[in-house]
Amino acid sequence: MLFACGLLLGGPAFAQPAFSQEEPCEDAPPLPPDTPARAGPPSPPADAPLKEDTVCEEAPRKKVHPWLAAGEVTAINLFVWTWDRVLAKKEWSKVGPSSWKKNLTTGFVWDADGFLTNQFAHPYHGSLYYTAARDNGVPYAAALAFTLLGSAQWELFAETEPPSINDLINTSVGGMAIGEGLYRLSSLVLDTEARGGERFVRELTAAAMSPVRGFNRVVRGDITRHEPTPADWRPDALSIWGDLGYLKLGDGRPLAWGEDRFFLHLAMRYGDMYQGAIHRPFDAFDARVQFTSQQSTFISHARIQGMLLKASLWSTEQDELRLGLLQLLSIVDTSAYELGGQSLEAGLLHEHHFNARSKLRTALLVDGSLLTGISSEHSGVVGRNYDYGPGLGLNLQMAYLRGDWEVVTLEAGASHIDVWDGSGGSHEVFTGQLQVDLPVHKRLGVGSELNWFHRHSRFDAYPDVLKDAYQLRVFVSVHY
Repeated sequence: MLFACGLLLGGPAFAQPAFSQEEPCEDAPPLPPDTPARAGPPSPPADAPLKEDTVCEEAPRKKVHPWLAAGEVTAINLFVWTWDRVLAKKEWSKVGPSSWKKNLTTGFVWDADGFLTNQFAHPYHGSLYYTAARDNGVPYAAALAFTLLGSAQWELFAETEPPSINDLINTSVGGMAIGEGLYRLSSLVLDTEARGGERFVRELTAAAMSPVRGFNRVVRGDITRHEPTPADWRPDALSIWGDLGYLKLGDGRPLAWGEDRFFLHLAMRYGDMYQGAIHRPFDAFDARVQFTSQQSTFISHARIQGMLLKASLWSTEQDELRLGLLQLLSIVDTSAYELGGQSLEAGLLHEHHFNARSKLRTALLVDGSLLTGISSEHSGVVGRNYDYGPGLGLNLQMAYLRGDWEVVTLEAGASHIDVWDGSGGSHEVFTGQLQVDLPVHKRLGVGSELNWFHRHSRFDAYPDVLKDAYQLRVFVSVHY
């Protein structure tokens, strides 16, 4: 439904050029009077990414169309609501003045939707709002206003159920992270110099990844325009890999007695957080998703971690130390435990080169969670088995790489989560992960990973609960 929504939305106003005319460089030397006129550089596609430090010789900045963005956000909600009301015949979609008045009077509450619905489906829906803003030239931080607008419209006017504060946060903030990641992933697929069947397949694939952008490209005529592919659509560094294998999940008991599963894990490292240039948010990010068999939900793990800002503190031929601000969306949904939410991270990132091929990356980050969902034995909410609240934590990430291949990785984290809605009390959470992925032949590798999760829950009205879960993975990896 959400895919169809993004694919069909847009408006005829997008036929207008989205770039301003190129301004002459003020400090460029004047040309001799007899110099013949020459054509300027070709204009990039209307949805080309922006660089905040654009220099004179580069393409002009993209115009910002806030009213078109707001109109498209509204159109997304109208389309989805019409689908639910007319085709799906959802009872909660029968809205009107009385339900609007009730929602405005009641205000925002906490809902009881399923974990993956709240933590993944709502952020994906928010990514459509974000793309509407992004594709109309709105900068990353300013796009928050448009994701909030879309979420508030839906919560207040598209459902008879009371508006949800957790949906507002997850949809708006999480939608920005997913939306930017998918937007850049679609740019990797697009090639504005391709023709024929290859061009059609590329445009269709990119539209599946970022539906609102895909529709806008149709309306603007970008899908048939032939011109140089913008350089910003290709990052300076890119690594893609996947793992396929078997895992054993132990829920508070030895792994020998755990549950047997099969999984497919896909990962991408876009740009370079440790040494690469960062002109705009998410010029460097890591994205991962895992699909696991025999789960109540097909997606068991998902994470996107993108750099927003950086400052270089120390740089030599062998070392780079920088201070970074990052955004994190993370989701773990297994039969043993649930954990995930929206966070901002700040801390130190260091890369040390042993030689031309080997390097060690280390990140020590303070994690400030805006809203985290965590499994609980006493959620206090009918139909919901997890608590909600903000948190504060510390994360350590280390990786030894040979080239772009992460041979050994170690992650450890500790966090404190205050319960704002649910059981009452707090949760202390500790996580650890150690993975070895050994190259075997060319792009093929084999590896294993051990995960550990520990929760100490202190409830206001119930006895404390200690929870442990373990996971052992064995896999074959393919690196691109």
